[in-house]
Amino acid sequence: MKMSDLILSVGDENVVFQNLDRDAQTVDKTKHGTKITFYTDAIQAEEMLFGKPAKIGLVLWLPRDRVEAAISKEKAQLSEGK
Repeated sequence: MKMSDLILSVGDENVVFQNLDRDAQTVDKTKHGTKITFYTDAIQAEEMLFGKPAKIGLVLWLPRDRVEAAISKEKAQLSEGK
């Protein structure tokens, strides 16, 4: 399943975006790759089902230059009133 199809099925209003650039606590190089520790407010303590979070977190890795370009374009369009 493509990620866009999954988001459409779940409903855009039910998807929360979290930027690990802002929320990463530690980023450590390891023998097997990179270990990233982060905090989230997307899951509250009361949102547990049978000892598991009621939400599933998925990490998407996107090209930084394209994300920054998309954000800049959106900001420019908003400032122009489009």
